[in-house]
Amino acid sequence: MSEEIVLWKLKDLIGGAEMDIRTPFIEREIQVVQQAKVPLYVDGVLISDEKLAALNLERVGYTQAQLDTIYYGNLYQANPDLAIRVRQYKGYLDELGLAHTATMDGITAAVTGSETIEDKVAFALQCKTVYDAIVTNMEYCGSETPLKDTCESIAKLIQYLPEVTE
Repeated sequence: MSEEIVLWKLKDLIGGAEMDIRTPFIEREIQVVQQAKVPLYVDGVLISDEKLAALNLERVGYTQAQLDTIYYGNLYQANPDLAIRVRQYKGYLDELGLAHTATMDGITAAVTGSETIEDKVAFALQCKTVYDAIVTNMEYCGSETPLKDTCESIAKLIQYLPEVTE
C-alpha cells in the first residue's frame, strides 16, 4: 500500500460534507470591513478608555507647562524675529533689575530712578520701540489682539525663549 495521495477533496468543517476539489464557490456568511463613523460620546460622556483602546485611540493629557511650551515654541518657529525682539526686551528688563512681569509704568519708574543710565529718554524709547516690535511680531503670528496678547504674555514669551544657537 502506497502512502501517496491520489485524490484531494474539500471538507466543510462546519457541516462535515466533502466536495470536489474543483468546486468553484461555497456560500458563507462573512463580515465585510467598511469605513463607519463610530461615536466617541454616548449621552454626552466620552466612551471608556477600554472602548477607546479597541478603536486604537487613547486619551492624552497635557499640563499647562507642556501646552505653553508647544504654543510659544510654535510662535517662535512661525516668526524667528520674535525671539530677537523678546531677547532684546528681556535684556532691558535685566539691565533695569526688573522682573519679567514688569509693566511699562514700572519700566518708566526704573529708568527715571536709574543712576547708571545716562540718556534716560533714549533708553526708554529703545524699550518702547522693542516692545512695539514684539506687538507687531505677535500680529504677524496671527494675534487678533496683539497689544493685549503681548501685555498678557510677555513674561511667558521671555520664559519660553528658545536657546540661542550659534
